[in-house]
Amino acid sequence: MSITLLCLIKGNTLANAFPVDIDKDQLVGHLKKVIKAEQPQTFANVDAKDLKLWRVPISDDHDDQLRNLSLEDSDELLAIRKISKYFPDSPPEECIHVLVEPPESTATSEVLKLREEVASLQALLNKSVAFDVVVSPKRTKGFKWTVNIEQATLDGLKEHIRKMEKPPALENDGAVLNIVNESGKYSPLNDQDLREMLQLFVSNKNLKFTVFIETPSKAFSDWTFSSVCQLYGLNGETEDPTMTVFPNFSCGNVKPSQESLEGLMAELKSRLDNTPISLLSVEATKSLYVYSYLLAGANNFKGKFEIRPQKVISGPNGHGPLDFAIDLCQTAKTVGVTEVKKDDFVKGVAQCAVQLESSLSYRKRKADEMEERTFGRVFGIVTDAEKFYFMECSMDDQDRPSFKLSKPVTVVYEDNDLQTKVEKVLEHIVWLLEEAQKPDSALDVKEREIKRVRSGELPKVTDLEGKTN
Repeated sequence: MSITLLCLIKGNTLANAFPVDIDKDQLVGHLKKVIKAEQPQTFANVDAKDLKLWRVPISDDHDDQLRNLSLEDSDELLAIRKISKYFPDSPPEECIHVLVEPPESTATSEVLKLREEVASLQALLNKSVAFDVVVSPKRTKGFKWTVNIEQATLDGLKEHIRKMEKPPALENDGAVLNIVNESGKYSPLNDQDLREMLQLFVSNKNLKFTVFIETPSKAFSDWTFSSVCQLYGLNGETEDPTMTVFPNFSCGNVKPSQESLEGLMAELKSRLDNTPISLLSVEATKSLYVYSYLLAGANNFKGKFEIRPQKVISGPNGHGPLDFAIDLCQTAKTVGVTEVKKDDFVKGVAQCAVQLESSLSYRKRKADEMEERTFGRVFGIVTDAEKFYFMECSMDDQDRPSFKLSKPVTVVYEDNDLQTKVEKVLEHIVWLLEEAQKPDSALDVKEREIKRVRSGELPKVTDLEGKTN
């Protein structure tokens, strides 16, 4: 009775299998001759008797078994036995039945080349490594990225990050990945850079790294609240975040000069008579009122601040004009930004957050160029001239921005107690401007002295009591 056996030469893939028709009452020795006849070029210099045949039932959907195949537990087909001894019934379909092993010493150059290719492929497969990836600023959670280092690509890493984290920064095709590992900081510009970096991580036996995503900045007005929350890691597990995701900012207050308060009240009353404000007022009208508040605040610090409407700034994530920038004249640094909105405070807070980061990152770059580390905080105001939100932005030692947002202060211009509310807003503005003059208001004197010692400077023995910045 004739049967069909699917044969495969050891070291080949399933795609190279070939059928052999033979009577199962014949001997295995006959099968060896038929196999040699079927593959004359492969076994040109091999005697049929030197072939080893193994019974290895491997189905066509288990190609991976060939990569780690061990013949120790397989049956070698002995030449003196009948084929029916090993295949009494019809062999199963879509399976490899016989593995053909040529003698090692006489393997043909074609087989040797094939084996080298298989070994090379095996080496590549063995280079698949599972990395622990954290995407900043979400530093508490990470994900596994399993990749063959020799085949790793920047686009592949971006796609995996996009799938796992959905960061809005990757919506920009020009996004740049900055990667930090205990080995150092890296900015791979191409696939080869990425592969060399990953190989270094493996050699150092440290498979965890953090990804910082930088994008060509877009206009401040293009940012939405949800995208900003994702960008800065403020949304947590919430798909539809609200302004409550911002930590509370306890904005202080400093009593303004009587002259500045009286001047502000007179100017507001004049505007109310000539340019009334209402819910339907456009932003241009509201900006007139906001400017009066900012001017009154700056008048408490004669010659120290300059209010610059429509100042253009840019940062890592945004660019465009500010409704009002407050610059410290001594340093020309923007210490405060003001976003005037007609009614959409949620979008206003989002825009202001990116504006604050842009302002502070610019100040930080300048501080780094001068080998300084004291670049302080920056403050923001989001308002429609009736409701005022105050914001604070600072950066930690890993250059991650953090934000705080105050509760709103509301001014009702038809209220009999108008001056009380106006004065409260002005007190907050004066406090912000006072804080903005401090080179590093987030640290007290003792902490600054400690930082100087750590940076290698000798601390100076001075009497700091009663002195200000």
